[in-house]
Amino acid sequence: MKLSIVENGMKRESSIDFSRFAKEIKKNSWKILLAGVIAGAIAWPLISMMTSKYVSTATVLIKAQPDNVSPFPQVDGYDSTRNGYYETQYALMQSRIVLEQAVRNLKLDENPDFNGAKSDSKIANTPETQQVRIDNALKKLLKNLTVTPVRTTHLASISYESSSPELAAQIANGVAQAFIDYSAAQKRGNTLKAREINQKRMDELQKQIAEQKLAIDDYLKNQGLLTFRGVDGFETEQLSIVTNRLADATQRRVAAQSLYNEVRQRPGRSLDNVISLPVISDHAQIQHLRLALIQARSHLYELRKSYGPKHIKIQEAQAQVQAIQDQTNSVLRELETGLRQQYEAASADENNYQKQLDEQKNLFQNLASKRDGYNGLKLALDKTEDSYKTLYQRTQEQSLSGSDSDSDAVLYDPAVPAERPAKPNKPLLLVMVVLLVLAFSIMYFIVKSAMDSSINNLSQMKKRLNLEALGEIRRFNGLGSRAQIRDVIANNPMNADIIHSIRTRIMLDNRHLQAVSVTSADHGEGRTLLANLLANSFSFDQKTLLIDLDFSNKDGLSSELANPSAHGVAELLRGEATLENLCVKVNENLDFLARGNTSISSLLMLSSENLEHLMRELRSQYQRIIIDVAAVNQSQDSQLISRVIDGQIFMLKAGAPAEHITQALDKLESHHSVVIGAVINQVVDKNLETKEGLRSLNLQTNELMNGTGRL
Repeated sequence: MKLSIVENGMKRESSIDFSRFAKEIKKNSWKILLAGVIAGAIAWPLISMMTSKYVSTATVLIKAQPDNVSPFPQVDGYDSTRNGYYETQYALMQSRIVLEQAVRNLKLDENPDFNGAKSDSKIANTPETQQVRIDNALKKLLKNLTVTPVRTTHLASISYESSSPELAAQIANGVAQAFIDYSAAQKRGNTLKAREINQKRMDELQKQIAEQKLAIDDYLKNQGLLTFRGVDGFETEQLSIVTNRLADATQRRVAAQSLYNEVRQRPGRSLDNVISLPVISDHAQIQHLRLALIQARSHLYELRKSYGPKHIKIQEAQAQVQAIQDQTNSVLRELETGLRQQYEAASADENNYQKQLDEQKNLFQNLASKRDGYNGLKLALDKTEDSYKTLYQRTQEQSLSGSDSDSDAVLYDPAVPAERPAKPNKPLLLVMVVLLVLAFSIMYFIVKSAMDSSINNLSQMKKRLNLEALGEIRRFNGLGSRAQIRDVIANNPMNADIIHSIRTRIMLDNRHLQAVSVTSADHGEGRTLLANLLANSFSFDQKTLLIDLDFSNKDGLSSELANPSAHGVAELLRGEATLENLCVKVNENLDFLARGNTSISSLLMLSSENLEHLMRELRSQYQRIIIDVAAVNQSQDSQLISRVIDGQIFMLKAGAPAEHITQALDKLESHHSVVIGAVINQVVDKNLETKEGLRSLNLQTNELMNGTGRL
């Protein structure tokens, strides 16, 4: 039971009805459209009086690298790939120095619309007032100036907004040109400054070069040095000559020594072996003696074939061979002497040149320290001259490229006067105003509907309260008392069907609903009327008892169906009377039991155990028991009655807030009360939903149209 109570409460709290917003908008659609028309009619004259604004845009191209108009490097070099380069250029376009120059170039300080002075006023032209005018023009310029970089490009858009299209284009181009001129002037100024610095440095280097040359001349003069192929060129040449001559002498000595050694090694070798040496065999005398020796030996050999060894001819031939050999040995001794003398002369010559070489080496070694001193002075002079040459070349390049120092930006697309105003877009503004008013109107009705938590029909009741809708009772205009409304409903079959449909829903319920009470959140919501009509409806074919247990109100059923001071339930609970003596006969199947008189609290009386005994007795005598109890917010009687009945019918008045009703339902369900369903009372004609309610409305409408209807 507790779980079902919590679930029902969660359903009531979380139910959101969006359809009511749509219905509210649809119902008030003509009001929304009328608000839009009125807003458009009011806004159009105001929009027509608005001043048109024209926007002109000039596009500036920021170069990624300097123009290659000159082969010489420029003073202002830059790397466009570095972070922040283009952002810096965009910031410079909006800098004060650029914009102030644009103001001066365009003479905006003389324009009354910019300088803040009246057109007919005359102000002294002093530096202070001129600066004030420039500052005012600069503020006005910044107010309508926009510099926007074009993403992923090297372009920047300079836009200006003005009521004059010609002025907007003039200012946009003027600002762009001021930035271009500024960057070009910066480059030109840096170039001139660099030239002046280089010229001054060149003058210093010229003086330094003259001093260094004079120091080198003094050093050569003091050290006795010649600058023939360098400071050691002469000594190097002398050393080279002596070295070459020594090499030649050594070669001659080696050759002479080799010949001498070959000839000197003759002892121990035969004469034939000696004279066969190339150095000896080529000698003319040796060649002649060798030929004579061969002939003598040949002659001796021929003689030996004919004569014996003791023959005179043999002896003469042998003597001739011996003479030739002796002559050959003599010549060889002379040759050996000549070769030895030649070897000694070559050796002496070699020693002489070796001595000269040693002297040249000593002289060259002594020259090394002097050469180092000279080289140091010469190196310093060379470096100074190189610096001077570099500066001279750079100065000449700057002189040639100074006139070509163009800006690093180009006015790529000049601004032109706009043909149409950029703003305001008057038709669009009118449409926006109308749409905004329509949106606010729709929002107003949505908020109004959202804040309206009242329940006006069965659908809202079911969605917001999660209760079974048993039926509805429409509002009967012109009827003041409860008795009049009861008679109108009960005496007309079409109107009576409203109550009969509620009876039918109760009878079709699967639960056993013999004893049913009717309650509401507050007094005056039609609870008593429903109990009376419902009891009459059940009495058609069932033995029915209508009980008045509303002890909080004196104008209930007891005052309507009996005497207000008549005895009733209170006396039965105290045992002072019997049921047969207290029941009032309303019709054949309907009895009425008044509330009775009591001097104690109804809470004490209804919490008595006698109430249960009484209800058991009543259940045994009647098929249906309808009880009218006090409102939930008046007392806790309805919670006490729930112990002895089968269910409760909740009556609510159309237009009641859902939160208020929800609190009352929570009180009932917290005491385990079974709420069968709810009936909504005083439903206006446009909110009727049941067939019975609509038929009742149609009946009344037809009667009014035919002139026969009366209230």
